[in-house]
Amino acid sequence: MTEAGQAGLAEFAEASDDRPDEEAVAVAGNGGTDAADVIDVVEETLPEPDGDLELAVMQVDYTVAGYGDEERPIMHVFGRTPGGELEHVQVVGFRPYFYAPTETLDRPPEEEYDRLTGSREVDRNGEPYESIRGEKLTKIFGQTPRDVGQVRDDFEHYEADILFPNRFLIDKDVRSGIRVPERRAEDDSLVVPHEEVEATAVDAQPRVQTFDIEVDDRSGFPEDGEEPIVCLTSHDSYRDEYVMWLYEAPIGDGAIPDAIEEYDPIEGPLDHEIRSFEEEEAMLEAFIEYIERTDPDVLTGWNFEDFDAPYLLDRLEELQGGHEYDLSIDRLSRVDEVWRSNWGGPDVKGRVVFDLLYGYQRMVFSELDSYRLDAVGEAELGVGKERYAGDIGDLWEDDPTQLLAYNLRDVEICVELDRQQEIIPFWDEVRSFVGCKLEDAPTPGDAVDMYVLHEAHGRFALPSKGQQEAGEEYEGGAVFEPITGVKENVTVLDLKSLYPMCMTTINASPETKVDPEEYDGETYVAPMDSGGIHFRKEPDGVMREMITELLAEREEKKELRNEYEPGTPEYEQYDRQQGAVKVIMNSLYGVSGWEQFRLYDKEAASAITATGREVIEFTETAANELDYQVAYGDSVTGDRPIVVRDPDGYVRITPIETLFDRATGTTDSAVLITADGGPVASTALGKERRELDGWEALSLSDAGTSEWQPIEQVIRHETDAPVVTLQHKFGESTTTRDHSFVVEEDGNYVEAAPADVDEPLRIPGLPDVDPVETIDVYEALAGYERTYEDGRSVGAERATTKKKRVHADEEYVWFGHQHHGDIESTIKIKRYIDLNSEDGRALVRLLAAYVTEGSASTVETADAKFGASIAESRPKWLRQIKADYDRLFEGATATIIASDSRDERTIESTSLDDGPAIVYNDLTQKLQMMNELSAVFFREFAGQTSHGKRIPSFVFHLSDELQELFLNILIEGDGSREFPRYSDEYCERNFDYETVSRELAAGLSTLLTQRDRKHSLKYRSEKGSYTIRTCDYYRSGRDPVIRETEHDGYVYDLSVAENENFVDAVGGVVLHNTDSVMLELGPDVSKDEALEQSFEIEEYLNDRYDDFAREDLNADEHRFQIEFEKLYRRFFQAGTKKRYAGHIVWKEGKDVDDVDITGFEYKRSDIAPITKEVQHRVIEMIVKEGDVEGAKEYVNGVIEDVLAGEVSLEEIGIPGGIGKRLDNYDTDTAQVRGAKYANLLLGTNFQRGSKPKRLYLDRIDPAFFRRMEAEEGFDPQRDPLYGAFKRDPDVICFEYDDQIPDEFEVDYEKMLEKTLKGPIERILEALDVSWEEVKSGQEQTGLDNFM
Repeated sequence: MTEAGQAGLAEFAEASDDRPDEEAVAVAGNGGTDAADVIDVVEETLPEPDGDLELAVMQVDYTVAGYGDEERPIMHVFGRTPGGELEHVQVVGFRPYFYAPTETLDRPPEEEYDRLTGSREVDRNGEPYESIRGEKLTKIFGQTPRDVGQVRDDFEHYEADILFPNRFLIDKDVRSGIRVPERRAEDDSLVVPHEEVEATAVDAQPRVQTFDIEVDDRSGFPEDGEEPIVCLTSHDSYRDEYVMWLYEAPIGDGAIPDAIEEYDPIEGPLDHEIRSFEEEEAMLEAFIEYIERTDPDVLTGWNFEDFDAPYLLDRLEELQGGHEYDLSIDRLSRVDEVWRSNWGGPDVKGRVVFDLLYGYQRMVFSELDSYRLDAVGEAELGVGKERYAGDIGDLWEDDPTQLLAYNLRDVEICVELDRQQEIIPFWDEVRSFVGCKLEDAPTPGDAVDMYVLHEAHGRFALPSKGQQEAGEEYEGGAVFEPITGVKENVTVLDLKSLYPMCMTTINASPETKVDPEEYDGETYVAPMDSGGIHFRKEPDGVMREMITELLAEREEKKELRNEYEPGTPEYEQYDRQQGAVKVIMNSLYGVSGWEQFRLYDKEAASAITATGREVIEFTETAANELDYQVAYGDSVTGDRPIVVRDPDGYVRITPIETLFDRATGTTDSAVLITADGGPVASTALGKERRELDGWEALSLSDAGTSEWQPIEQVIRHETDAPVVTLQHKFGESTTTRDHSFVVEEDGNYVEAAPADVDEPLRIPGLPDVDPVETIDVYEALAGYERTYEDGRSVGAERATTKKKRVHADEEYVWFGHQHHGDIESTIKIKRYIDLNSEDGRALVRLLAAYVTEGSASTVETADAKFGASIAESRPKWLRQIKADYDRLFEGATATIIASDSRDERTIESTSLDDGPAIVYNDLTQKLQMMNELSAVFFREFAGQTSHGKRIPSFVFHLSDELQELFLNILIEGDGSREFPRYSDEYCERNFDYETVSRELAAGLSTLLTQRDRKHSLKYRSEKGSYTIRTCDYYRSGRDPVIRETEHDGYVYDLSVAENENFVDAVGGVVLHNTDSVMLELGPDVSKDEALEQSFEIEEYLNDRYDDFAREDLNADEHRFQIEFEKLYRRFFQAGTKKRYAGHIVWKEGKDVDDVDITGFEYKRSDIAPITKEVQHRVIEMIVKEGDVEGAKEYVNGVIEDVLAGEVSLEEIGIPGGIGKRLDNYDTDTAQVRGAKYANLLLGTNFQRGSKPKRLYLDRIDPAFFRRMEAEEGFDPQRDPLYGAFKRDPDVICFEYDDQIPDEFEVDYEKMLEKTLKGPIERILEALDVSWEEVKSGQEQTGLDNFM
């Protein structure tokens, strides 16, 4: 912007156009008194003030006036009077600044940096600037915000990352409004020195412009302004008018309407107008002029920050030049500046860019199936988008009336959602309470950051984000054993605001933490394994102050609200205000454990969590004093080789850290908080969490059977907590000391810490796996490569870098370059090996021999002479292995040679009495296979080096005969069948096998478990080896032994669906945690008696917290409170995590009759409607009607309907989101394939952001393909996508069921499995009813059996 023409600021000259690319450099502010020149200008050019003006702040932004050394920032405050009049206030003299520790500065910083204008060590009252921990600071001023951003990293800095407009809001403590002198220049503008700005409470309605653009999408999902905007619709909140802007299609015969006649508005008649243009540029300029004329405070829409706003700017920039229209994006700004960045949406200076989608998501409690506008409109307003399944571009040309109706509906849904849900008014209340900008209010981290900075200003400075010392993850919550099945009269007691109450009780805050050896005053003590962390009792820390203020503020707003009748404007306003306070209060703990939070302190965060855990554990203890059974809970972490199944269905024994490395990052490190004040969802507190699509973990079900369950996350964090190895007769497991093992106790599965394990529970077997008939050697070896320098023709100095890779054709695999496949001498191996042939037996023998007796040299272990060898003293055995090798490899030379050329070998005695050396003849021979393909082959199939060997994955999928062959070869190598005290028959059945490879030991143990072979696994520390021994029966054996174990600082965990446990291949399982405690009062208690008992429990526990606080925390006062929240008449849980349902008959003082469902698929957005309907009905029949028989009959009927095809496609279609362009997926999932096929064949336009439904197909009538080829010209030879579908038409996506051609036959058996089997089977199994039993309609069981 050019500031030279502004009245009262002419002396400032023109502002520089040298704007930074990112607003991240626009940091810091407050000027002190060095604005004398500007103030003189104001005094000379402006009249005396005519009273004061109070304005509700709509937006705050800044520009820079002047050039070079004369540059100065101007703060622009746009506000409205209570009557709605817009005012623009230019604030001068406010300077950017940051802090640095005084002791780190050798001289005044302004002497070293030209763009730093001054510094001071004390405030106006002569008090030194200090950090929150009491460190002396120097306040350093920059000439512009950009200068602070550019020099801050040269300092240890505090508050150097605060955006300049936020700095102004903080320093002036502006929450909702300001009061300024009404000094007006001749052009009616306001210019005031910053000292004259005062904060005050003012309320006014912002002017909101809601709009939605439609873009020609026939070339795919439009990005970067590449396709024309064909129309847009806007709504002005002050005029309540809709304007539709249409670019008339150059091609097409659709008539342009004067109005949308046949349109059914959501709420009464709409004031709307259609404006059409022959040129897109003319339409867009007219829209810009409309924005300038109406001058809205807020620009908004659905998914506005991610699409509409940035695409509009992209398109305006794309259309620059070559015409007479002014399409400068800066015209959209009130100060002629629009900033683009890669972090968040565009910054249209002077206006708020607000995304209704994000605002809505942050304030609704229940999860919707989809957050697409049509789905939200259907859920909240009972109306969706206008249906149109084709391309927007086609609609633009053929039927502009329908296009405009489609566009109008989008905007009308946004407007009505905002009116009825009060999205913008709610977040405006948050803004007013916190003192932030409206666009920042829905983001918990930003809103809480501003609240904290407001509270700290004038007292102490806070660290810049990320400057605090990062810490390790701390222990989670206490663990209670989950229940399974149905229980009666379950009362729920909730620990209200547990973690904030922990903060306030122990006064936990960075500045209150003290060393008890040096601090003389009284302290609170957080119960830690390390001996406790101490916090001073007085004065209150900033965290306690803020929580106390928030609690008091919320109670005050609730009391004011309750003075009015629900539905009145006053009631609604105070309710929004108390909700806003609740959001901030519940956000505060969520971010306190986040390392980027300014008040983060790793010890304080750990202390808060530890205190919460102690409160939960104490609650259990106190509840047990009343002789009630604790009925709900879970928690913890671990590492080691684990048993998993990869996306291709292969069983693998994989170290968990390898899984972590393979997994991908997740946005899960974000802090998520619901706007209604539910539990804080901060799943990334100190932990790295990654997703692993398609992988499953071997897991123990509640019924004690083994099963595969999806791995939801792989988790890693650093810890210095003790790590222990538990050695037992089944093997060993290395975990953190508090990690839980699953053990069997009185016929039940319970958790036990390592120290409490008498005998760990071994997984009973492997679930059935798919047999493997053929091995594709290329699939196993693909991806391995070696880089080398090739200087053969040009010399070493000019050598070029090349890579050798694994290549293949339909017959063979080779290592080298692609053209080597045509050279006869190239060493190759057969690509496809039929395991039921002699080739298959040869492969099994060869790999088993390598595992037990072989070695391989590749570039990872050797500089040259790449190859493999297998050593053995039995010539016949070795000759068989050579024959197997020769059978599989082509062009390779394998030779058997003596392992050692000496006639005799000597072993020196290592005994204490120095006995004689042993001299013996070494008869070992060696099969040498000295070519690089052999080395790569063995390495990729079975590992490398003695410590890295492993069982090839396909072995777990072999027939019994081939698995036995593999074991026999393995045992003949490094095994033994000699048991002197046992019979020959016993020796034939059993063996010992010794290896130094943990993965090999784990794999062999898993293979024996799969084959139902009893065995023990023992680690011998003196040899560093594992011995696996099979047996006919288990002896009692020695007690488990625990020993401390060194580790690298990282520990790992898996989040596994359903069971929340996984299998350490050498032993071990794990679970998770909650804040609620549920107590069962039994089936014979009446409702009145249950209520009475529940209140007695509440009173008893609250009394006992006094003892806990005094004895465990040294606190005479506390905030802990447990509240009887609700009573379930009947409660059902599947025995895992927070997956439960119940029939609520009393809640928060009122009799109710509701079914509460938590954690089941019913709540998920990616399941078919039939899944929701059936699961909800089944749960309702169980918990409300107590009718298991009826539930079984109902499910049986649904199964029969599905298999008979007597359900609609929309009912069974499985919705799935598409997160990026279809062509950008590395691997096409079923959803992606189905979307591609639908776009090709059904005329749909599924792209990024779409959420189509998926159907699995059984077959396609050939008539369909004949029709497509005859009428549409499809050719499977020329169109790979069409060819793929024709060869294997397995899946299709759709939006409406009439899009599916009659020739498509649905695979209803697979649809049943994908939609109903898993979700319903889990419920049935908790009732001891099998899916197959219900499917067949046999073996009925009454509810009484499950009580």
